[in-house]
Amino acid sequence: MAYSPSNPPLNCAREVDTSVFAGKTAVVTGGASGLSEAYVRALAAASVAVVIADVDPVRGSQLSSQLTNTRFVHCDVRKWEDQVRVFEEAAKFSRTGRLHYVVTNAGDGPAKPDLITIDINLQGTLFTTKLATHYFIKQNGTTQSNDQEDTCLVLIGSGAAFLDCPRGPCYQATKWASRGIMHSLRRTSHFHGSRVNMISPWYVQTNILTPEAFDHVRRSGVDLASAEDGGRCLLRILSDRSINGRSLFLSPKKWASSGYIDLDIDEYMGNERLQEIQADQIKSAPIELGLFGASDY
Repeated sequence: MAYSPSNPPLNCAREVDTSVFAGKTAVVTGGASGLSEAYVRALAAASVAVVIADVDPVRGSQLSSQLTNTRFVHCDVRKWEDQVRVFEEAAKFSRTGRLHYVVTNAGDGPAKPDLITIDINLQGTLFTTKLATHYFIKQNGTTQSNDQEDTCLVLIGSGAAFLDCPRGPCYQATKWASRGIMHSLRRTSHFHGSRVNMISPWYVQTNILTPEAFDHVRRSGVDLASAEDGGRCLLRILSDRSINGRSLFLSPKKWASSGYIDLDIDEYMGNERLQEIQADQIKSAPIELGLFGASDY
């Protein structure tokens, strides 16, 4: 569906129609543990064929053995060749040879003193985005039509994608970058029958931080979100082809009974000056020029 900035906030309480997932195939990077594991389990429970791409062969193989219609493929998302192999294996694994959903959830926490966080969270995400787009275009072409099959790229942000998070500039930079990728793609993805959205999790107890760190967060009076609600949030996005260019926040129950909410912060509604600036931003390369924006200057 073509992106529209005038769409109202998403109704996150609506039930998911899982019948739309029949015959679908998904790739989840970093899928062997943490919140990614919840995404994998939710997809598998909804009868989606899932390729689990992860650097941990033990956890990846164990998870795949527990679930039907899944396959583990070893992958270090920092390596282009590894990601190419994941997508090739996923196409082979798919009953139709087509890929429908890609979730870019390989991640690294903010404690690293070097740039590995950039390599995993940003470079890895850009690699996955490039490959997902390649396969979606290969399947659907570049001219919008009713014959195109719905596909969707789901980027994984964080509360750090829109909140002030002191003392973690590398991690926060990568999560703002994920929002930037969505903003760059959401106005043209409809040309190849695709959508791009983002899930931004709040604190969810995974291996991204130590158990002691999460205990400290709780003692500070902070409620955590749940991985299971992350899975439901993912299915809500994938099941509804009208959802494009949205950021959903995975939330504690105190802020959203469904466990996730559309904060409606990416649409610029009510800010006439920013809407005017946005219009000028794309004026020299209007969306009507198509996916690649070819133009004579």
